[in-house]
Amino acid sequence: MILGLDDIPGGTVFVSFLLWMVLTGLYYLVCYQAALSVIDDITRNSWLKIPALMCVAIPSAGLMVVFHYKPYIFTVLISVANYFRVKKLIHAPNTKWGDIKVNPILFYMSSYGYIALLATLAFYLPTLNFNE
Repeated sequence: MILGLDDIPGGTVFVSFLLWMVLTGLYYLVCYQAALSVIDDITRNSWLKIPALMCVAIPSAGLMVVFHYKPYIFTVLISVANYFRVKKLIHAPNTKWGDIKVNPILFYMSSYGYIALLATLAFYLPTLNFNE
């Protein structure tokens, strides 16, 4: 007889929790670290950063929808991490940007706008019924 996850008390719940942890880590790396770093390197202090991040939020939220991921904790995690990321950029700018002085209003506004739109779309898109 072979035991399955249903035979172990809490087995399926534990595996679901591990899967959620892995997805949270992957979304943190891809949808937060990589997306914001790439857009920051491309736009620097340009006001085009805001629409660029709004456009990046759509496929990022779509990725969450595909895997049925609800970003409750993820939104809080990246909101706190973003505060420290921008604070670090203000006090110690990126060396590859040269002597560019970071505009804190632009960086906070664009990154928190991205986080808000990402979370909103991740919760809203599954409610749409595309089959009709």
